[in-house]
Amino acid sequence: MIFYLCHRLHANTLASLLIYFRRDLQDFVRIVPYEERNHLLAISSATVIWTDLDRLSQSEIQSSAELSEQLRIGQPDIVQLNHPAKTLQRFDLLRLLYADGSNRFNVYRPEKLPDELRFPVFLRDEAGATYKTPRLLNTPEQLRVEIANLGAARFVRPMVVEFESKPLRDGYYRKYAAYRAGDHSYAQHCFASRDWFIKDPGKGMAGAHLAEHAAYVRDNPHAAELMPIFEKAAISYGRIDYTIVDARIQVFEINTNPTVLNYPPTIFDSYDSLPYANMHADALMRLPHAQDRVSHPDIDRAHLHLLGRLRTKYRRRRVKLTVRKGFSLFKDTVLGAKASTDTGNQSR
Repeated sequence: MIFYLCHRLHANTLASLLIYFRRDLQDFVRIVPYEERNHLLAISSATVIWTDLDRLSQSEIQSSAELSEQLRIGQPDIVQLNHPAKTLQRFDLLRLLYADGSNRFNVYRPEKLPDELRFPVFLRDEAGATYKTPRLLNTPEQLRVEIANLGAARFVRPMVVEFESKPLRDGYYRKYAAYRAGDHSYAQHCFASRDWFIKDPGKGMAGAHLAEHAAYVRDNPHAAELMPIFEKAAISYGRIDYTIVDARIQVFEINTNPTVLNYPPTIFDSYDSLPYANMHADALMRLPHAQDRVSHPDIDRAHLHLLGRLRTKYRRRRVKLTVRKGFSLFKDTVLGAKASTDTGNQSR
């Protein structure tokens, strides 16, 4: 059995995988909110994955670390991925990678900025995910104004990050992402965009960029270079996001609770997400004791409650996506037919 510990409000990262693409994993995976973590003391063998560490308070990290130690000593057949207290979070990881020469950019706390700060920079929160493109700040004055307005941003642990990315010859930036699950890793995506901040390029990928993405996923070309970075971070489960600048890997972060598949499937999908679901499922099922079906009734109860809530949420999301994609397809079809008719009329 795999026990996946996460923040109760962020259990959606495995939702599409478990509910739609690989329902068979429901026999082997339990999503465990941190409030239920002490029930793990009743488990004899399993893989326990500690995630969402950036969203925990210091006291929650401490108590989880104490439980992790109890499991290590008293239940040696439980394999633990990540460690609540030893796993490096974003800030400390980026500081380390700059110090050892891996990254060419540094990161600072707003209250401890050096005179040699290299512009442009941007502000982001160490906790959680960033969905809106941060503003690139080119001068100390712009940075001072942005820091003065941090209260409105409601950041938990703000960071000032030096900008380090540049487009390739085609004018497009790249973001790569690869997963690690225990001793196994796989490449998940190579996104290309004219914007430097890339979350999901949507319809912006076509032709050569799609071929590049497929080759990256197939070949996992940076696996040997990425594994030592995971080791430095003491992260044995997570997704590393990075780019390549002048032939050097530049790491943005390693997310310990990454979303495996963003969207539920619809009949109008123009791509097949199942291969990506299978890659993650295969990685999970390689973990020690993954196919042992021994759980705890209280953990099962919490898991089923979360899964039920997510099923309802994703059912609504699926309906909305279906309507939106269906309308978009209809509009494209109508416009395409109109353009064809106009072309025909002009040629007469």
